Parts: sequence; C-alpha cells; structure tokens
Amino acid sequence: MKVQGLCSWGLGRQCAVVLTVAGFLLGGVSGTNAQEGQGKYVTQAAERLVKLINSANSEGYKLNDNAFTIGGGWLKQSETTWVALLTVDLKANKQYRFLAAGDGDAKDVDLEVQLDGKTVAADTKTDPTAIVNYTPGADGKYVVRLRLYASDNNDPCACLGIVMAK
Repeated sequence: MKVQGLCSWGLGRQCAVVLTVAGFLLGGVSGTNAQEGQGKYVTQAAERLVKLINSANSEGYKLNDNAFTIGGGWLKQSETTWVALLTVDLKANKQYRFLAAGDGDAKDVDLEVQLDGKTVAADTKTDPTAIVNYTPGADGKYVVRLRLYASDNNDPCACLGIVMAK
C-alpha cells in the first residue's frame, strides 16, 4: 500500500484514520494474499472515502473524538444482505453525515441507518459511494449498515464507512 501517496494529499487526521482502518482490515490478510492484491482494494476504497471526508469537512462535519466512527469489511455482492458496520450513540437534533465507499470494482454501495430495527435514513442510489445526512429526533443507539448491491463480475469488494457530526 502506498502510504505516502495517501498522506501526501495533506489530509492530516483524516489520512491517519483511513490508514488505520486499512491497516486493521489488512491485519486479517496474510502477507501473501495482501501482495496478491487485496491491499489495493482497501486503498481504492480509502481513496474514495477520503474524498467524501474532505467534502464533509468543507461543510462543517468532523470526526468525533474518542469514539469508534469508522469501519469496513470485505463484502460479497447481494441485493438483500446488509452488514452491520457500527453501532453509534447519536444525540437528538445534532446533524450527522454517514459516508461509505467501495473499491474500484464496487458499482453500487448502499448505506442505511437504523433505530430499533427500523430504517430511519438510507442512501440506496446506484453509486460506488453513499452519503446519508440525518438529524435524529431522539437520542439513541443507531446501527449503521452497508450493502454491496452490485460489483464488477459479482466480485466481493472492500467497503468502508464513517460517521461524522456537525
């Protein structure tokens, strides 16, 4: 993985967060498999996510301190299977932005936010990235879920997601 390439964008803290997630995801991959190419998919998803983070930063959204607000996984394509990414504490009347991005083979990544098993916000448009703006009406523990709806050749893809707040 070309760490210098990602960090040379001047992303500071966001770069560190994305690279930490990339390292976490690669931690479960043997050195041989990473050399065979899985690492490049995490990098591709991270590059897409960094662009979304920068855009959100320009609109006043920030990463929360001392909270797990980023995650990801190696998802299989499915029209029905959603994967729980994070459970996050959200505060009523505070603005949140949820972001997700897939690797270069991802054609359609979807994101939804649930409270008590009911979807309260979602991005299900056809795009390799997803953006959901949501202001909860009540404090609570919300679940962020991702789905890889479509990919090249039905391949699994690295998909990353993050939660930001204003």
